[in-house]
Amino acid sequence: MELSGDFSWIYIIIFIIGALLHLYLYEKKYTKKLELIADKLGFVFSKSGRELTESMHQNFELFSKSHRKILKNEMWGIDGNNNVSIFEYCYTLGNNESENTYKQTVLSIECSELNSPHFELRPKNTFHKIGQVFGYQDINFNSFPIFSKKYLLRGDDENKIQEFFTPEIIKFFESNLDICVEAQGNILIFYKASKRCKPNEIKIFYHDGKTILSKFIGETSSTQPKTLYNPPKFNTFFAIDTFFLWLFIGYAVFDFLSH
Repeated sequence: MELSGDFSWIYIIIFIIGALLHLYLYEKKYTKKLELIADKLGFVFSKSGRELTESMHQNFELFSKSHRKILKNEMWGIDGNNNVSIFEYCYTLGNNESENTYKQTVLSIECSELNSPHFELRPKNTFHKIGQVFGYQDINFNSFPIFSKKYLLRGDDENKIQEFFTPEIIKFFESNLDICVEAQGNILIFYKASKRCKPNEIKIFYHDGKTILSKFIGETSSTQPKTLYNPPKFNTFFAIDTFFLWLFIGYAVFDFLSH
């Protein structure tokens, strides 16, 4: 069967529809698994995030990066005396010509025992180091050069933050890199930039967050790990595999119709 080159759009349509369908089914399955995890934890689950959660975190740095943001797949409940929320947070930077969307799983804990100055802790990158030359704030500790080299620490009250970060806390973060933590008053959030947890990683992620909180409120336990779990970046290989899968299917169909 002869197929004119004018029908090459069939190949493109098959590829686009197939890729979108694959992504839709993946996300639907992902959400369903999260709902089951929430039930096992005794938490409530919602596909869309609560307005309460957004309003509680509006002054946190993570939530002020963009006006184009989505909070979804939220589970929440009470653990002891703490109000806990685990959710997916997405935000987009850039314009129509060049934009990037970042997704991460975020843990938020509201703890009555926590009384923290407002701070942001995140891994230091090249731009931060360049920014320091031009006065970009970074709170350093001369006695802990590894921490100061690996992490960017910023906040409103530098003296209080330096007092709040005890040697034990600093040593803990020196042993656990690539962590993002923000705190203000009795709320602490924990995430790893651009890393969305798989459903089977949620419980470990939650436990890691509680370990971090325990460092700031002075709890000690022999069961606390010295190092935290490090999930892989979400969807890198998934996106590549999806692209080549539907590229192959589209080519096969187009080749079949061309003969």
